[in-house]
Amino acid sequence: MRRRKRRKQRKIIIISSLTLLFIMTVGYAAFQTNINITAKGNILEKPIVINELKKKVVTSGEGLYTDTYESGRYVYKGGNPDNYITFNNKLFRIISIETDGTIKIMQHGFDETMAFDNKQRTSETGFCGQGNAPTAGCNAWAATSSHTTGLGNYTGVVYADSPIKTYLNGEYYNTKITSNKNAIQTHKFYYGAIRWRNNDLSFQISQEKTESAESNVGLIQPSDFLRANSNIEQCITFDSSYSNLLTCRETNYMLIMLPSGCQSYWTLSGDGSSTGYAMHVYGSGCSKENGGRLNNNESYRAYGLIPVLYLKSDIKLSGKGTKENPYKIIYN
Repeated sequence: MRRRKRRKQRKIIIISSLTLLFIMTVGYAAFQTNINITAKGNILEKPIVINELKKKVVTSGEGLYTDTYESGRYVYKGGNPDNYITFNNKLFRIISIETDGTIKIMQHGFDETMAFDNKQRTSETGFCGQGNAPTAGCNAWAATSSHTTGLGNYTGVVYADSPIKTYLNGEYYNTKITSNKNAIQTHKFYYGAIRWRNNDLSFQISQEKTESAESNVGLIQPSDFLRANSNIEQCITFDSSYSNLLTCRETNYMLIMLPSGCQSYWTLSGDGSSTGYAMHVYGSGCSKENGGRLNNNESYRAYGLIPVLYLKSDIKLSGKGTKENPYKIIYN
């Protein structure tokens, strides 16, 4: 009798244990399947190749436009287009897709300020001793055997790179870029001096392209700033954007991305009327009447430093390009 009772109890225990084990096994399998599906959904998110971005071209409002000034090039325009991208664990903005398929990007705001020419390359370095350079600094971005500025009034040799170029391609590139470095494409940066308040963007672009230097990191060209404005009718040239300031600064992400306050940042080009003045973006917070435009000033002044670089044409991206879900580099 007791033996039968013990057998029954043992049977109940065995059945209960097997049932519990079955339930745990099924539950774990379901849980694991859910994890795998979620993980695969993230891992297998269809990569975006560069050519797919070009399918999102718009003709008005904010977004990616066909560049009417350079065939085969595409530029982002507007106050806040979906051109956010993560690079080096920081938020950047896509400026353009270049004719060679590379992606030109700029950091979203700046971390530090620097003089364009804090060493003031004077007569000892040749050309920069002419004109007003000894007191204003030198507005040549890179060393060159034939630098021309002052609208052709001054031509000569610049023996040294600007301190800002040296810093970006030295300390910044070597020590401050800690991820995605293999996605960078060494590229030609154009820095020719431009004519003050010109009213012809095609002419200005040709001026910028009179001088160039191969670099890993640079700054925006003044024409990048103008082409980023979606108000094409009123803001597409230096002079028109200057004249329509209050309107133009509302439709250009290169201004709106800056925090409030008087914050200006350098571009690559010098002012064509001198050897010592360089072009910068005069921050939108500087004054209601004047802030938010291209301007010139002495090269020795410290303004914001916004790194610009090119990403290789074969990289792949994930994300949506929004600030909340920026593009991310997943392959190169």
